[in-house]
Amino acid sequence: MTRVLTLPGWQSSGPDHWQTHWERLDARVTRVEQDDWEAPRRDAWLTRLRSKLSVDEPTVLVGHSLGCILAVHAAGEAPGVVGALLVAPSDPERPGLPDTLRSFTPVPLRRLPFPSIVVASRDDEYCTMERSRQYAEAWGARLIDAGARGHLNSATKLGTWPEGRAWLSELLALAPFVLDARLARDTHVVGESALSLLLLMNDARYPWFIVVPKRSAVSEVFELEVADQHTLAHESAVLSAAMVSAFSPDKLNVGALGNVVRQLHVHHVARTLGDPAWPGPVWGHSPRVERDEAARRVIVERLFAQPALARVFDQR
Repeated sequence: MTRVLTLPGWQSSGPDHWQTHWERLDARVTRVEQDDWEAPRRDAWLTRLRSKLSVDEPTVLVGHSLGCILAVHAAGEAPGVVGALLVAPSDPERPGLPDTLRSFTPVPLRRLPFPSIVVASRDDEYCTMERSRQYAEAWGARLIDAGARGHLNSATKLGTWPEGRAWLSELLALAPFVLDARLARDTHVVGESALSLLLLMNDARYPWFIVVPKRSAVSEVFELEVADQHTLAHESAVLSAAMVSAFSPDKLNVGALGNVVRQLHVHHVARTLGDPAWPGPVWGHSPRVERDEAARRVIVERLFAQPALARVFDQR
């Protein structure tokens, strides 16, 4: 799944900053920590950011203030970056700023190689609206006028800032679909439809399958297109019926949680009286017991022996 790296500005972002709230809300959002927040140096900050980037990990950068300028400096060598949300970019070329910020000058004024959004405030003390407009035009970014809201930092009291999260979702939606790393680590891909991947959880104690729609930046069912919602419901129903026929459970647990893994995924767990977690939920009950390859082949063949299931998912 596409990850998000936050890039705070000078002196970092405190506990009430929207960047910090986003990091707490969503496990895919992490901060690029710098060694020295008080005396930023462009080369050091660039080195740290680039050490976090990889062509194998699609990434959206979320910069605030000087962090926006860092993102623009990094753009020429930013493997894996597929978008940038640049909030209240600072102007390190304006007079009166501490000398330590001068290493970020001159600010690059060239088109960014990925989609970007600039969010600017009309009364930002660190950058005029005119300068923000110049940035957006030069970077090929969409400019959003946030009104008179200061520097869009902790003092603005944005909380979790739903508006900003919506703009982030727009950028994430443009990224290619990538299976979340935690799902990839804990499961095996056993089937695929036009819409979804079918995964088998690597836990020998339960027949436990997961349906993952191949749609970027989707965390909730309602975020899918209506046609995809109907298709997902049909896939879930077909899988549920196949699991009941194949494994004769006493109860089938079906649920989309996503508190940790935000990528939309729907669990289907065949439960039996007396299983390790009965009658409570299996999520977080106890450590997994890994299933060997032979056992995995058996359970997958039992599932795909159900004709209705095989008509929806191609076995992999």
